[in-house]
This record gives sequence, structure tokens and C-alpha cells, in this order.
Amino acid sequence: MTAKFKNPYRTSEDQPWMRTSWVVFLDILGFSSRVLKATANGTVHELLLQLSRALEEAKRDLIPNPTAYRLDSIQDAPYVVKLFTDNIVLGFPIHDDGESEFGRMISIVGLYQFTLLKHGFFIRGGITVGQLYMDEDMVFGKGLLDAYEAESKLARDPRVVLAPAAMDLVHHHLVYCSDVSGTPHNDALLVDSDSQMFLNYLFSPIDGAEEIPNSFIDDLKLHGELIRNCLKEFDSDPGIWPKYAWAGGYHNFFSGKFMNAPELLIDPDLLIQQPRQLAAIYHRQGNKMYRGSEEVAQFKRFSEWKVEKEPET
Repeated sequence: MTAKFKNPYRTSEDQPWMRTSWVVFLDILGFSSRVLKATANGTVHELLLQLSRALEEAKRDLIPNPTAYRLDSIQDAPYVVKLFTDNIVLGFPIHDDGESEFGRMISIVGLYQFTLLKHGFFIRGGITVGQLYMDEDMVFGKGLLDAYEAESKLARDPRVVLAPAAMDLVHHHLVYCSDVSGTPHNDALLVDSDSQMFLNYLFSPIDGAEEIPNSFIDDLKLHGELIRNCLKEFDSDPGIWPKYAWAGGYHNFFSGKFMNAPELLIDPDLLIQQPRQLAAIYHRQGNKMYRGSEEVAQFKRFSEWKVEKEPET
């Protein structure tokens, strides 16, 4: 018989229970546009397989194993997961100060973010503390709304940010230690140039490791290469390019600060867009004008242009 967890959002009498929780909302960056593009160029099946492989690997760390937890006499699920293609919601009920649940949460979320990125999918998300209910059919509560708002309005770049309520609880955790540099939060979280706290997902796979495995170095090289490719692909899109420039800056910070590996750095010049002359952006092919790979105009003869006439009085 397959072991099953008891839903922590249901009471002992199996009634819905709204609980204060760490709430996580994650989204694959630019997923809709990738589906449309793949459909248009005939590679949608390849994209499906790519996503399927990514999720299959990510679920190994994402979905709690009832058998493993039952060895420690844990009957209730420590957290609940809801997956929907490119979106995911996680709820971690808080029992007291939320620190133990926080440690489990950032490890799980960081590994999920890192795993999907290895398969070419950048993740953006929000984390908050709030009221939540989850079961097989629905996710309900202000906590979900706040986590979604953090993802959609605060995250901006491929990062998982902490909403004000989550940052407040982290601040209380930091008070436990006389020296912030000695807290696990100091490595697991970073503060960005906009003062936004976010998850240091590149640290998650090596957290607690005595030695850095060669496989992680290879993954970090892949991380840099994916960013370089995206910087090149979206160099003419001012709405998307800065997101990967941010990812490049984060990659360089981690590679230098945590790895002391200058050979892994992305050329800083690639992360800055200088003004360019039109000829560096536009080119004509046949009777069409392109901005990068996007067609923006087609040649018209003078006779094809509409000439406005003075209105009759």
C-alpha cells in the first residue's frame, strides 16, 4: 500500500484549516512567448520534451516522500505543492517562529530553481508569510495573493524575492545571532541593489558540502553560457534583455564571491548596452527591413503611400 501524508491544512476532523504559512509562488520567465515562438517555428514538441525532463528531475527534490518522513514518525506533510505547467505554489505551515520551515523552504525552492535553469528555464518568484489553505482542488488565502504580487511586481528579474512580511520574519531570525555573518541566512539570501532580498539559488546545491563537486562547476559553466545566449538573443528587446543582464551580474557575483573562480565570469562588457548606430541594429534583406531577426517594414513605392488632401469646405 502506497504511503500517504495527511494534509496539514486539514484538521483532525478533516475540515479545512487556514494556517499561517510560508507561501511561495514561482513562474517560468517568458514561458508563454516561448510556447508561441516554438509553435510558430515547428519546435513545440521539442519544447514540451525539454520542459517534461526538467520537471521530472525537479520533482525529485520538490515532492515530499511520505515513506522517508514516516521513519521519523512524521504523519503530516511538512508542506504542500501545487503544480500547473509553468506555475507552482508551495505552502509551508508555520508552527512557531517559522525558522525551521524557512530552512526547508529555501533549500527546496533553490534546488527547484537551479534544476529548471540547468534545462534552460529561468525562474521568477515571490515568497511571503500569510494565511493559506491548500488541498488537491484549490489554493486559497491572502498569502497566495501576496506571493503572486511579489512575483509579478517585485521580482522583475529571474530571481525569487521576499515580500515585506517574509523579510520581517527573517529579520526576527537574524536577531537570534550576535553576528549576522554566522547565520545560514547570510549565504542563502542576498540583498540586491534595489534593497530587495532574494534567494541565492546557486548556493543551494552546495549548501553543507565539504568539497565542491566537479558536476557543480560544469553546471555553473552552463549557467553562464545560457545567460550569454539569452543576452545575444534578446539584445534588441529592451523589455527582456535587462533581465538576463541582471542574471549575468548575479552569476559574476556568485562566481567571484563564493567560488573564487574568475575563469567563470561573464565579460562585464556583455552586461552593458552602449548606444549604437542604426546600422548595428537594422539591416535590409530583399525589400524588407529587419531589426535583428524581426521584420519591421517592407518597401513601398511612392504610389502606394496615401496622400492627404485639403478638406473641402
